[in-house]
This record gives sequence, structure tokens and C-alpha cells, in this order.
Amino acid sequence: MSSGRRISSELNNLIDKTIIVKTTNGKTYTGQLYAYELSPFIISLTNVKDDNNNTFYKLMINGNIISEIIIKNPPLFEPREFAELVEKSLNLRPADIKVYEETGVVTILERIKVSQNGVEGSGPMAQRIYDLYNDYINKKKKELGL
Repeated sequence: MSSGRRISSELNNLIDKTIIVKTTNGKTYTGQLYAYELSPFIISLTNVKDDNNNTFYKLMINGNIISEIIIKNPPLFEPREFAELVEKSLNLRPADIKVYEETGVVTILERIKVSQNGVEGSGPMAQRIYDLYNDYINKKKKELGL
């Protein structure tokens, strides 16, 4: 995977997550990443607070003045880790589980989709995966002290 695609994948995984953006002019903004454009590089934040405690509904920042983007909290849902858990817990074949890391999605038996937003699908297998997902997320929250 090229570095450009990796950056895009990383930014996709940060959508709706809280990030800290430091600029070259010394300002710091904390908010949820709403959207981004790679060329030219621009990011859009919502529910923003600056280093003077001013709040803004939405802020767009030109990439030319961004010096750092900081992610304070690691993601709760890690697709590859969850796929391995499902494989071991449900004794599925590796071919039954597909991991799409660039979008943060795991598909199981081509019918059940799992992402940071939860489990999509129905039936007894989906219910078992839903239970695994809840246990997995609760364990991750406990590990991170959330």
C-alpha cells in the first residue's frame, strides 16, 4: 500500500474521532475530525475548542499551516484483532473472515459486517458475533480506562 493511501486510510479511521491539531502559528485546536481533502490538504473539525477555550461549531484548517495532528485515544475497534478473536472463538476458517483495514470493516461469512459502529446482520451467527463484539469493546474500554 502506498504511503498516500495509508495516510488516507489513517484519516478515514479518524473521522468522528477527537483529535488535536497544532498549527505553525502556535494555535491548538481540539475537535472531532469531520472531513478532509488530501489535495490540497484541508481538514474540517466540528465541536472545536481552541487553546483559549473559545468554542466553534465548525473549523476548516488549511493543511499548509498544520504542524501536528495528535490522536489522544487509541481506537477501540481494531479490525484485524477482532477478526482473529472471531476466528478462534467461533472456530471459523480464515477464508470465512475478510478484513478491510482501510475502511475498518470485518465481514464474516459474507453476510455479517462488523465495524466500530457495531454489528450488521441477523440470525443466530450475527447474535453470537454481536455478543463477542460487546465483550471485546467492554474489554478494550477497561484496558484503556474509559
